[in-house]
Amino acid sequence: MFKKGNYKNKWSIFKENNPTSHICFLIVVVNLVFIAVSALLISILPENEGHSLGELIRLAFTLMVNPSGKYIYSETPISLIITTIVVLLGMISLTGGTVGFITSIINGFLEKTAQNQRHLDLEDHIVILNYNNKVPSIILDYGFDDVKNTYIVILARENKQHIQDEIDSLYDREGSRKRFKNIIVRDGNPMSKLDLDKINLSKARTVLLMTPGFENDRVMTRDAAGDEMNFEVSKLFMFIVWYFSALDTESGTNIVVETSSKNMEKMISDYHKESANQMSVSVNFNEITGKMIAVTSIMPSVNPVMKQLFSFKGVEVYIEDIPEGKSIDDELLENRSVIPMCDMGDKRVYIAENEEELGRRKGRFKLEKKLPDSTIVPRINFEKSSIIIVGISRKLPYILESLVCFKREYENDQLVVLLAGTRDEEESLKEFYSNPVYESILLPDKYNYVIVNDIYNPMEELGSLTSNKADSIIFLSNDMVSEVHIDEKPLMYWSNLKKSIRQNENVDVIVEILDSQNQSIIERKNKDQIIVSDEFLGHVYAQLGKNPKRIDVIKDMITSDGDSSSLNVDMEEQNDSDLVCVAVRDFFGGKEYDLSFKSKRELIIWIYEATGHRALPIGLVRDSVEYIFSRTDRSNDDLDSCVLLGVEEGQVYPGNSDKLVLEDDDELVVLMLN
Repeated sequence: MFKKGNYKNKWSIFKENNPTSHICFLIVVVNLVFIAVSALLISILPENEGHSLGELIRLAFTLMVNPSGKYIYSETPISLIITTIVVLLGMISLTGGTVGFITSIINGFLEKTAQNQRHLDLEDHIVILNYNNKVPSIILDYGFDDVKNTYIVILARENKQHIQDEIDSLYDREGSRKRFKNIIVRDGNPMSKLDLDKINLSKARTVLLMTPGFENDRVMTRDAAGDEMNFEVSKLFMFIVWYFSALDTESGTNIVVETSSKNMEKMISDYHKESANQMSVSVNFNEITGKMIAVTSIMPSVNPVMKQLFSFKGVEVYIEDIPEGKSIDDELLENRSVIPMCDMGDKRVYIAENEEELGRRKGRFKLEKKLPDSTIVPRINFEKSSIIIVGISRKLPYILESLVCFKREYENDQLVVLLAGTRDEEESLKEFYSNPVYESILLPDKYNYVIVNDIYNPMEELGSLTSNKADSIIFLSNDMVSEVHIDEKPLMYWSNLKKSIRQNENVDVIVEILDSQNQSIIERKNKDQIIVSDEFLGHVYAQLGKNPKRIDVIKDMITSDGDSSSLNVDMEEQNDSDLVCVAVRDFFGGKEYDLSFKSKRELIIWIYEATGHRALPIGLVRDSVEYIFSRTDRSNDDLDSCVLLGVEEGQVYPGNSDKLVLEDDDELVVLMLN
């Protein structure tokens, strides 16, 4: 069902993206109106009494085109007046002078459209200011959202055709037939009030402030690159804050700012003044990606699960008001296809496939399966303990901090990290090893960093490590260079070490790719590699465009206790849940329990109750295929079903559809609740 204003938005999108068709449509409509008015006028004349509607239209059109033709005139005054009016209508719409006048209007309209001078009559839309390589992924993800009610405007100092080509290129690489069409791209100045007025920013739902990309001929240091990014986006943020403060009425437009450092986050939080209608949120993309890489290095199976949860494709995270009188326990027993996760103030966080499912409830479920005599204490044990990180980037501090906190929270004393890099990265390596914050995982007394002398032949330094000693290998991209040189190092390392890596069957390889075009290079060669790219950030930004508060949920799930990032936008400590993926044999501590369940809902509630509300299962990994509970996918797969549908389309577990039996090798996807 369309929301209020959707027809107006649709029309604005059509006018902007199809100006010629729009004018032709108006010309046709105007001529049809003239013909209809003419038919109505001549219908009141006595000589036309008894004619059908079709005959009246034919007579009117004949009179408009050829006044001296076969139309039979009456000499009554009213007939003379009406036929004269009809002839004039024909002259207005069909004469050469009028056609020339209309042509000039068309040319003016097209020129204004080409020069971005037309005002967009949009409301409740999402605006993206500035352009970088994450924007196409945002647009791609919105193609899986409620496309009838979602409208996007991109305004950037970038060639309009280049942006459109980049978006189309990503669709082609993904092989996606479902394209998001409610989008307008304009090349303009994001810091121009005139340009912002023209895209009706004051009535937007959310404005995403993206960091601008670097020029192709520049290579910068890590600090210089970060400073320039932050300076540009901070100027834009302050300008946007001024823009909204200058409005006569309070705007409900939320502001989401992409940042790359803690200093920038602090500046935004100092400006942050949440009102009843508006809020400002910062997203440190180095932090989000770094923590995702850290979690993936320990639990590789959680990577596609996170992509599923933080994307519009399949299930997603929703934040809604807490239903009056309904606890989480109540909703677990009543909701058919929705999993309530935790409460945030007066809001509740849910996992669901779409908003329509949130309000649907079934009869109260009664747990018949007997609970164990004593509370189960989940054992969170991970086999991945030896991690090699090759390369230096601005994400590395967040990766290391996350691993330090993870090791402390889950008492994983075996977790050890080894850093490697080229000779020009040696000073940075020394800084990390001398930092006491990371000494619990870097262990400088037992290991030392590795210097790769020849990036084209890294076997001498890294060959034995990758083939024998590593559980996870991370190849980081160089994010301090221009787009031309980005991803060069991880691709070179991966290409020269892949033969050595294959000798170690237990190693998981994580390759960070910042340019999505390079992702296909690795996937075509070896689909077993785990790719971490800006596509994930695109999912996150798309989610925040709908509801900026979702950033707290996302950070909460990937942040361990004691992490400096476990603060929300109001600088309040927040770490209510951790997303983990753990083998069944480890989770239950080797103890024997009846792990046969009649439905997914029985499995969820039984484990939730048996662990004293400490663990909430949300999915399952079986035979390297990830399944998320409550995913309906229009296939009658809800919490009362044992049918397992994978996160990727077409993946259906070929097991017993009447019973769900957990096996030792299965991995439970669990939210550990604090």
